[in-house]
Amino acid sequence: MEDVYYAMNPWWEGRPAETGIPRPEYLSQLRAALSRKQIELVMGGRRVGKTTLVKQFVLRCLEDGVSPRDVLYLALDHPRLVGKRISEHLRLFRTLFKHERTRKLWLIFDEVQESPDWESELKALYDLENVKLVCTGSTAALVASQGGKLTGRQALLTVYPLSFEEFLRFRGYEFGRAEDYRFVAAADEYLETGGYPEQVLQPSEAYLAQLLQDIVARDLVRLGRIRRPELVQDLLRLLAAGAGTRTSHNRLSRSLGVTVDTVKDYLSYLAEAYLVRALEKWTTSYTQRVYAPRKVYLLDTGFKTLLTGKGDLGAKAETVVFGDFMRRGIDCGYYAESKREVDFVFGGHDSPTAVEVKYQDTFDWEGRRFEGVRLFLKRFPACREVTVVTRDAVGEVEAGRAKVTAVPLWRYLLRR
Repeated sequence: MEDVYYAMNPWWEGRPAETGIPRPEYLSQLRAALSRKQIELVMGGRRVGKTTLVKQFVLRCLEDGVSPRDVLYLALDHPRLVGKRISEHLRLFRTLFKHERTRKLWLIFDEVQESPDWESELKALYDLENVKLVCTGSTAALVASQGGKLTGRQALLTVYPLSFEEFLRFRGYEFGRAEDYRFVAAADEYLETGGYPEQVLQPSEAYLAQLLQDIVARDLVRLGRIRRPELVQDLLRLLAAGAGTRTSHNRLSRSLGVTVDTVKDYLSYLAEAYLVRALEKWTTSYTQRVYAPRKVYLLDTGFKTLLTGKGDLGAKAETVVFGDFMRRGIDCGYYAESKREVDFVFGGHDSPTAVEVKYQDTFDWEGRRFEGVRLFLKRFPACREVTVVTRDAVGEVEAGRAKVTAVPLWRYLLRR
């Protein structure tokens, strides 16, 4: 066991750890948590970069003066660690370096759900020990399964696939202000490739296919969430093909030949594994929000490319814009009246803001493609701002009291 500990904690012997490319947007949030007692629970899909992030956190702790032998990192899904309790790891760690019971220690547990009774173990450590706990997990079901044991003791940080800004950094792209055309091409690349770090660094259809298989097998089947893996694949293909369009549980159940309850269950499991997220209708009516058709997006456009092929950049651009709302923690919905709709609306009915995705190189405000937005402005005259996300078109028009601004996707995502 000791050899595994030393292999996972090279800083004990003065050796550097592989920390990959920094993701400062998340790292700054973790570093800001150093002074609080809460357990930092880092959530996100498998292979989205959680392990790299917590190792970067370890490096920052060491740079801030924490003693290397006060920091323990363990990947609890390692074959020789599976089945051991967290408290046993702490006991062995203290024995290894003869730590006094009162000495503050830094414990980082990767894939914490692999340890038996992890919720109760973390609660006990939080309540009784002088430790700072940072844990990662690959399914949102972890939080739901706690039964309230960690309520008030945890702070959640969700890690998403790479943003467009991170994509540029990982690819090593540095474009000048006069090179807009290169940003446009990079945005197209981003839509096709997606944001899983390893896929961005070394694109491979085989890698993505294996990753999707691992997520289904390890986070859903093995945990007893699903019993028909082939149904998951069929459901994902339907969702990928219909990205950006309204659908319903009834429609999906008819297409798959299963019950509505099965569809509901499987959609919730896919959401727990950070594969999909549903968008509800923007309305003040609770009944309409619950019963109206929803839009269901894959959280990563690379998986859409894997499942439905290259192209369909409009749907992928809409998916990326939805992901941007999620990263920023903005609650939004779609607006629809008959066959006319607006992709995203946020804010209250007294001051709504709309975002419409038209991934094209032209901006024709009077065209049929904007009937939904024009109807929305008629129904909600309090709206003052509409953003049209394009591929390479720019423009600005006044529509009543609202300003409609067309902006390329890359500029929208980079806030430039």
